[in-house]
Amino acid sequence: MEKMIYMIDLDGTMWEFVPLENIHNQTGEADVMEGAVEWVNKKYDEGNYICFFTARSEQLRKITQDKIDSLGVKYHQLLMNKPRLKSTPFGGYHYIDDCRVLKSTRFDGNWDDMPK
Repeated sequence: MEKMIYMIDLDGTMWEFVPLENIHNQTGEADVMEGAVEWVNKKYDEGNYICFFTARSEQLRKITQDKIDSLGVKYHQLLMNKPRLKSTPFGGYHYIDDCRVLKSTRFDGNWDDMPK
C-alpha cells in the first residue's frame, strides 16, 4: 500500500466546530467526531504522515496541541494559520502543488474509509 501524507483540519473535522471567539472556553470540551481518533491513529500506524492543518492562529497553538494530545491522537505535525473560509467571500480551497495530489475529501461527518 502506498504511504500518504494526510492534511487534516481540526474544527468541524476532528471535533465539533468551535467558533474563534469561543476557542479558549470551548476547545477543551469540544466533542470529538465519532471515529476520528481511531481513523487517524490507524493511518498513522500504517506508516502514513499525519499533518493537522488549522485556521487557528499561532497564538492558539498551546490550547490546540493540548486538545490534540488529550485525545491520544498520533500525528507528526501541526500547521497553524490556514486561510479562513468561514465568514469570508471565498468559496473553497483549490490546492495547487508541483507534487502529485491524489485526492481531496470534503469531510461530511463520517470517518469511514475514504472513497477509492
